[in-house]
Amino acid sequence: MTARSGMAVLIDQVRTLTQASTAEYTLGTASFWDDDHVQELLDGHRVDVYRELLTPIPKHVGGGSIQWLEYRSQFRNLEQTDGGTAVFIVEDSTGADSGTANWTADYQRGIVTFTADQRGTSYFLTGRAYDLYGAAADLLTAWAAREKLQFDFSTDGQRFHRSQKVKMLMQMAVEYRRQQWPRTAAMVRSDIRE
Repeated sequence: MTARSGMAVLIDQVRTLTQASTAEYTLGTASFWDDDHVQELLDGHRVDVYRELLTPIPKHVGGGSIQWLEYRSQFRNLEQTDGGTAVFIVEDSTGADSGTANWTADYQRGIVTFTADQRGTSYFLTGRAYDLYGAAADLLTAWAAREKLQFDFSTDGQRFHRSQKVKMLMQMAVEYRRQQWPRTAAMVRSDIRE
């Protein structure tokens, strides 16, 4: 598997949060925390967005006029569209695709900015949003599990406590779990017949 090109920025952000590089662990030719692995963790914390109504943000210009250039999503950290991939689509209310020549996107903040005034027209977003903190917490937890296989030792009058690394990784994971998106669960009542 090769990591999708539209994921590069998100993968780098998870690496920044965790300080996990591809050099941390290698087994033969396989490298843990490579782009593919980080993408798998991100995909585990992905929300597929389908035709979300974007919020138009009016811009007041001279003479009391208003322009409608900026539209916002409730989602952040969106996968970028790249090389013709259809993972970030902006459509009007008829379902017509508003091509990428008509707008630019701030994928990290979930903002679409049109090149011309849209006069408040309704636009909808289809894409993929990612919980960076959830993915980072998973990575740190897996890293701590690998470190648990190490051991403390002493040599030449010096003591090396590798167990401290496990403790610090888990503390960071707990902190990121507090910041991750809330999980929802379906509840089923057993006392009601369907």
